[in-house]
Amino acid sequence: MNDPLESLSGRHILVTGVTGFLGKVWLAMVLDKLPSIARISVIVRPRTRRDTALDRFEKIIDTSPVFRPLREKHGPGLSSYLSERLEVLSGDVEKRWCGLDTETVERLARTVDAVVHCAGITDFQPDPVRALGVNVAGGNHAADVAVRCSAKLIHISTCFVAGNISATVAESLSPGVAPNGRRFSVSAEIRALQMACRADEAATKVKIRVDIGKQRALELGFPNIYTYTKGLAEHALASRQDLDLTIVRPSIVECARNYPMAGWNEGANTAGPLAWLISSSFRRLPTNGHHAFDIIPVDDVARGMTLILAAALDDRAEPIYHLASSDCNPLQLARTVELTGLAMRRWTRKGGGDVWQKTLLKQLDPVPVAQDDQGLFAAPKMVSWMGTLRDKLTAFDRAAHLPPAVDELIGDAVERVVDDVREKVTLQHHQFRRIEHMLELYRPFIHDNDYHFVTGNIESLAREVEGDWAYEVSDIDWRHYWVDIEYPGLRKWCMPLLEGEKVEMDPPSTPPFRLQSDFQERAASK
Repeated sequence: MNDPLESLSGRHILVTGVTGFLGKVWLAMVLDKLPSIARISVIVRPRTRRDTALDRFEKIIDTSPVFRPLREKHGPGLSSYLSERLEVLSGDVEKRWCGLDTETVERLARTVDAVVHCAGITDFQPDPVRALGVNVAGGNHAADVAVRCSAKLIHISTCFVAGNISATVAESLSPGVAPNGRRFSVSAEIRALQMACRADEAATKVKIRVDIGKQRALELGFPNIYTYTKGLAEHALASRQDLDLTIVRPSIVECARNYPMAGWNEGANTAGPLAWLISSSFRRLPTNGHHAFDIIPVDDVARGMTLILAAALDDRAEPIYHLASSDCNPLQLARTVELTGLAMRRWTRKGGGDVWQKTLLKQLDPVPVAQDDQGLFAAPKMVSWMGTLRDKLTAFDRAAHLPPAVDELIGDAVERVVDDVREKVTLQHHQFRRIEHMLELYRPFIHDNDYHFVTGNIESLAREVEGDWAYEVSDIDWRHYWVDIEYPGLRKWCMPLLEGEKVEMDPPSTPPFRLQSDFQERAASK
């Protein structure tokens, strides 16, 4: 296959998860680069009765930088261009038929060629009840729609369903066999988790449910609730006999190389927290430096997804594809830490950072260290020390520590100083607790496990593809990518979120962007 246009021209694709990081990039790229596609129907969950699915999606088109290339290319004609190709459906993947009414499903069944299921909860340790609803039930609901439409299902999963292992991971799945080799029943596991989360205090306390989910994940060899529920979804879908299924497993999805723009990222579940962490005073990152850090730019994932979709429509797709880098172009964690330090120094030279970062931190290179060799300033130690100091400052009694004559002269001033120091220590205690939590979440991926994901299927598929859809992960220059694209992108789009700030979107147009309403009527009549 030399051109995905040939297989996708005139096709009707139904998509979930288009409000997420990957889903938006894929949708924008296809709408931009594949104008011959007949129609894309997107399922969007309304936020409220007033903030409808259509309102929510139109705002994304109008203000998200992802759609900036489309807005610049089409200008005032964007509404007409998109309205001829795009249909917004109000739905919810947690509900039967993805929340679509019977009439809509029957209409879609007449023309839909494939369902691309991108929706999912990507938090590492979410409420397992919610993760079951979105990641597992949502996958089955998308599959039901695909079956009713006699359509292909492209299910977006994650490479890390491989679990807690250090190994070369094949593009395969053995339904009913957990990452640790234990045999299990998917339906029984789902029921057991549901029952445990409904029992006693778990029914009303999220923390207890999270602890239950974490424990069940570990018992099967998954590192967290996210990979556990995505794994359950894969096993459930692969066990179905009525489904034409292709599973796509990206690794850690990172900043775009070039589309919609170099450095684009969204959210804080990528490498952003790690880059933020080792750009702070925390300079010793507990990680195995020789392990691979498997990342892939989001626009490369979008290109791979499109090639896989085209192959599926041509009945040439393999059952499973890894979209990853550790097999074809490995990046070690030690090199990642080194490049982060280099990128930070370049950032400060260009005027970024505060006085502390410009004068001291840029002189101290971050280094990878063993989990048991974090040194004097290890996060757990700092949490303990800061907590103890905070408690002592809170318990400070000026009458017990200052003689009456001294108290009368400077007691108020001393108390103000103590209050000020206590406030700063409390903030530091909170910061180190946050760091400790981050390190625990990322530990399976940066310390415990060394993953090497086989990528032969996508490499074979992409071998002769050129131009806009060329899949060239093996050609990434990691130094250039990390220093010139990834770190600046994280600084702009991710780290502000970690620091409690907002990320600036594009200004809304005047009047606000609207899809042409008559398209919904035309689409419904087809």
